[in-house]
Amino acid sequence: MAEGCIANFVKYTLFLTNFIVFVLGVVTLGFGVWIMVDKPSFLDLFTNAEDILSEHNINGFDLGVYAGAPVILIVIAVIVSLIAFFGCFGALKESKCLLITYFVILLAIFIGAIVGAVLIFQGDFESQIKSPLIDSIKYYKDSPAEDDTQGIAFKNIWNTVQEELRCCGVDNATDWKDITWQGNNNKPEGCCKYTRNQDEENTPNQIEVCRSAPYNSGDKYYYKGCYQIFVDEIENQQDKIFGAAIGTTVVMFLNMLFSFALCTMAD
Repeated sequence: MAEGCIANFVKYTLFLTNFIVFVLGVVTLGFGVWIMVDKPSFLDLFTNAEDILSEHNINGFDLGVYAGAPVILIVIAVIVSLIAFFGCFGALKESKCLLITYFVILLAIFIGAIVGAVLIFQGDFESQIKSPLIDSIKYYKDSPAEDDTQGIAFKNIWNTVQEELRCCGVDNATDWKDITWQGNNNKPEGCCKYTRNQDEENTPNQIEVCRSAPYNSGDKYYYKGCYQIFVDEIENQQDKIFGAAIGTTVVMFLNMLFSFALCTMAD
């Protein structure tokens, strides 16, 4: 049993920091679940576009690290919370065996967190998102056959995303110029649900006027591309995830120091 003011300070500090990690883990778990429930619609677009490209034997998206981030976050949060709970128990019992095991597991998680952060930050949005999306646009059908369920789904999700994010195409509205359209239309309906500086949805007649408007009418309609909005949304989620992860990692590092110190003091 460790004795003295320093030993007691290390012991109860380790207990407190483990409790903080446990709380942070629970908060991170809740955040991961929230991301899963509140999944942005453009992830469904990525999935549909990937199916379209796969059908035509074209390499699709490489979004595993982004789409799977909430699941990874939930798993790590559960593991960290459980380890923190046992860390509290080990600190109170001053068990050298528990403290050594706790230190080794914590060190492995700490290294894994750093490696994972580096891998995510090395993601190349241009090749993983932009290029496949541009490739997939050529397979868009404005009037798919009734039995073409994939074509209908692809059309609907593109229109939903463009309507929700108020954007058009990948870079801009000209991405749609090579598609076969009916009449004078030159872009999907989703590009034209709203007019700039207007909260109400456009009427059917206004939508038709917008769909046949020149591509340089971006001062009136939302003809800017969706790609940058996708990137901003993903990076915003990454920032929230990394904010929680950095806070947890810093406390974990302190826990490693305190557990090692308490281990050397324990009998």
